[in-house]
Amino acid sequence: MAEHGGTVFVSTPSQRQKRMRSRIMALVVIAAVGASAGMVQAFNDRDRAAAANMWTP
Repeated sequence: MAEHGGTVFVSTPSQRQKRMRSRIMALVVIAAVGASAGMVQAFNDRDRAAAANMWTP
């Protein structure tokens, strides 16, 4: 199957494809970290607000 070079070309991505893939992976990681940090911050704010409401007369 590799005689005509099709699968060989597919199995070895070019430098541009590697660069794009690494850039996309970096963006995915950044987005995931940002989303998790935002969720933690939202939960902390919600807990703080709930505690403040509980203690205010």
